[in-house]
Amino acid sequence: MRGTVVVTASAGTFPGLVEALHALPAAVEECPLMAFAPPRDWAPVDKAVDHLARFDAVAVTSPRAAKAFAARVAERDKEDAFTAGRVSLWAGGAATMEALGRSLGPVRVPASKASARLGAAAALAAAMVAGDVKGPVLFPCGDLRRDELPARLMDDGIAVEDVVCYRSILASDGAARAAAERAQVLIVASPSVADLLAKACPPGVRPPMLAVGPTTAGAARAAGWPPSAVSSRPDAQSLASAVKSLLA
Repeated sequence: MRGTVVVTASAGTFPGLVEALHALPAAVEECPLMAFAPPRDWAPVDKAVDHLARFDAVAVTSPRAAKAFAARVAERDKEDAFTAGRVSLWAGGAATMEALGRSLGPVRVPASKASARLGAAAALAAAMVAGDVKGPVLFPCGDLRRDELPARLMDDGIAVEDVVCYRSILASDGAARAAAERAQVLIVASPSVADLLAKACPPGVRPPMLAVGPTTAGAARAAGWPPSAVSSRPDAQSLASAVKSLLA
């Protein structure tokens, strides 16, 4: 069994994945279809960080946003808003929690089974409602975020304010099409990348897609390219197991 597995996520997003895929054995090509840059203006983030006391909670669904936000909080010496318990901190999953670090105190995450069933954003919203979050909620995010978390919270009467902590720069249609043409299995970890691929690749140039989680899978289906498999967890072993099944 051998086939080319094209990983469209940024290098290092899933530690150990390349090694796990080589062990199948499979040829692996890393072809990131999204790059990242700082926001054009940090002022909205800094203003929110300087006035954290007016928020009941902070919710983050992206490890990249979590890392950028935590760094900004540390730079402005505002960790005490969290460590003193005045503001609760919520993350969509283990990777996002780890990206926040330990200096901000305890981080609450939804149950992993709920995330696998509902998707990280929906599970986080449900956990926050069940945890009696009143709002307003600060939502650090990227510029190409999905609105599922704020929409669900606002449906429950919880006010949400978002601040952009990083910008996403999508690859060209040509780069997306070239990645798909080289793949026997295409690993996609972003709803925006799933949208890009569906737009760039006609039905005859669509290898089996492995979606990393239900949110990306939902975006792919909505864009007209249903994934052939959805990873049970966003980690190297789960992804490699799903790839093995697709290659077989």
